[in-house]
Amino acid sequence: MTKNLPSQSSSLDDWLCYLESVHPANIAMGLERVAKVANTIGLLDSPSKIILIAGTNGKGTTARCLESLLLAQGYSVGTYASPHLIHYNERVRINGAELDDQFHVDAFDLLEQGRGDTPLTYFEYGTLGALAIFKRHSVDYVLLEVGLGGRFDATNIVTPFASVITTIDLDHKEYLGDTRELVGYDKAGIFRTGTPAIVGDLNIPHTVTDYGHEINAVMHLSGRDFIFKEHAQSFSWQYQAHHFEFAKPSIPCQNAATALTTLAVLDLLPSEAVIRDCLANLVVEGRFQQLSSKPMVYTDVAHNAESARYLAKKLANLQDQGFKVHALVAMLADKDKVAVLNEVSPVVDAWCLAGLNCFRGDKVENLAKSMDNVHTSAPIEKYQTVADALDGVLPQLDEKTVLIIFGSFLTVAAAINYWKK
Repeated sequence: MTKNLPSQSSSLDDWLCYLESVHPANIAMGLERVAKVANTIGLLDSPSKIILIAGTNGKGTTARCLESLLLAQGYSVGTYASPHLIHYNERVRINGAELDDQFHVDAFDLLEQGRGDTPLTYFEYGTLGALAIFKRHSVDYVLLEVGLGGRFDATNIVTPFASVITTIDLDHKEYLGDTRELVGYDKAGIFRTGTPAIVGDLNIPHTVTDYGHEINAVMHLSGRDFIFKEHAQSFSWQYQAHHFEFAKPSIPCQNAATALTTLAVLDLLPSEAVIRDCLANLVVEGRFQQLSSKPMVYTDVAHNAESARYLAKKLANLQDQGFKVHALVAMLADKDKVAVLNEVSPVVDAWCLAGLNCFRGDKVENLAKSMDNVHTSAPIEKYQTVADALDGVLPQLDEKTVLIIFGSFLTVAAAINYWKK
């Protein structure tokens, strides 16, 4: 049963509750419904140039890097990301800033008036709402993060100026398949004939390049067309005549290199000085974000094997500096918990497991069962919530111990909310 239809004078919270109630499925793959509504309302004739960004991990950091580099050159930029950490407004940015609630309310009201009897999921409403806001602001560039896969994701109704794949790994296997080749083929669905397609993955499945060749996309591939190398304190990047070395940014070097290549391909690369400044000041919430220095506490949205592998490297660096690592973990029920935990287990000295009391959230008891298949001898504590776990673990930390809180966007949100209180 759906809630009463909100109006243009209703609150954003009322609209979000309504959107959650009007479609029986949280995820419904396919483009026909969302494209029909977009065409009815006229959302696909925007003059903005759209960069479509897919990937198992790295979409948010790559988009943030592109956003910073474009804004530094005076372009107007709209960015669509998901999920949010604390507030829905985080999903849509204009020139790096979140918008007032009314912009979202106006967009949802427009969609509701124009969709007729065509059902839309929560994510489809959000995607179309973002496109409506970007058209209203007439931004120069739109950075559109793909929600799930690529080929049948709601974002794929647009005609991109360029398509980007950041990384390819196993996640959402029930929708995308259980091999990197299947996942890669799905993500390559965002490619278009005669359009730049930039792929940052370090071991690109043949299905990606096969499809790119089949449709004559203009591919620019990591390891073939552009190269980056990480050093102790810096990373180097090379694409055609461009060859620079920069201090390591706060985001993965792989994502920075992919963003730089995208702009170079589009002839939008700023000066070396501008790049250096943007990379040095880049901050992405929830990506190895430091919440406290005394005690030392970090949080990270790592929730699949690939992102956990990257997190483990960060933690290993801290161990090399003499720190012990305590890990507070809470995850969603549909994630491969064993794979994630095994990636970080070599650098964890103590575990603190917590439950997530929300839709798709897993109970601490199930997370504890997963630990039976994790290679670890570190001690384990269990709590019902992230807040309970923080109450229990924070008094145990000393100046040579680091706490990392990870496992989900919802885990990070709970940690940030705890700190704010």
